[in-house]
Amino acid sequence: MARIVKKLITYSWIVYLFLKLKFNNQITMLKSISLVAVLAVFASGAFALNPSKEYKVLPDKYGMTYKEEKIKTPDGAILNAWMFELPKKSTNWIIMSGSGDGNMADNIEIANSFLSAGYNVAMYDYRGYGSSSDFKIDPDLFIYPQFIVDLNAVCDYLRKSRAITKFNLYGKAIGAGLSIGVGANRTETQKVIADGPWIGLEVMKKKIKDKTGKEVVMPFGFDKNHEPMYAMEKPKGIKGLMVIVSSQDNLINPTDVKQIKGVSETYVVKNSPSNAENFTIDKNVYFEKISKFLGN
Repeated sequence: MARIVKKLITYSWIVYLFLKLKFNNQITMLKSISLVAVLAVFASGAFALNPSKEYKVLPDKYGMTYKEEKIKTPDGAILNAWMFELPKKSTNWIIMSGSGDGNMADNIEIANSFLSAGYNVAMYDYRGYGSSSDFKIDPDLFIYPQFIVDLNAVCDYLRKSRAITKFNLYGKAIGAGLSIGVGANRTETQKVIADGPWIGLEVMKKKIKDKTGKEVVMPFGFDKNHEPMYAMEKPKGIKGLMVIVSSQDNLINPTDVKQIKGVSETYVVKNSPSNAENFTIDKNVYFEKISKFLGN
């Protein structure tokens, strides 16, 4: 009897160890899957088009002086724009292009930093965003060719309404690559600051597929000469190009941006977990770098 009980105890112990090992392996596997899933979400979300029609806040809330103006594009869209002009007349202008997530209200603090640095600021929303014309945005599409038209329309409007002959461009994510592409094709462009830019359509399609497993849709009819890596091969404009990039971003890192020729300065934000946080990680250093670049 004692021998049977001993065997049962031994067997029960073996079963317990087996189940514990299996359970721990499952937990480890789940943790790994969760980590991969989180990384995939961050990677795919970095350039996902996610428009918001409602402004969470207006510049008035911060006591900022500005004018809301409507800009008509050649193909009939109406873009909503906010113009911030310094009390003392200046021909120094920054045109800001958004990341493709939210709307221009998300970048009011950055606009204020440019004003403090001595630049007038033009902010606008792409069609389908904010109070700009309605336009159906498919989140599976990487970028729309119409965004090129939108940024060019803002540049043209600024030239006519303020009689300026030169300007600087700033953009984040989708807007960063767009600023490079449009800026390189305009002779009025002085300097471009690109925070977390995309490189080229096919390059990004492959990177997103490799990192997330997602098949992102690339647009037909997007002018190749406006893709950053090709636009900078023979730029018509741009006196200087600054690229801001996180050392830890899952899609675009310092090695990736080397595919863009003609970069004057690369600011690597070492403590930023992704390009989406490049500004917030250290706002003072961020604008010290930008101000120095614009002043050179």
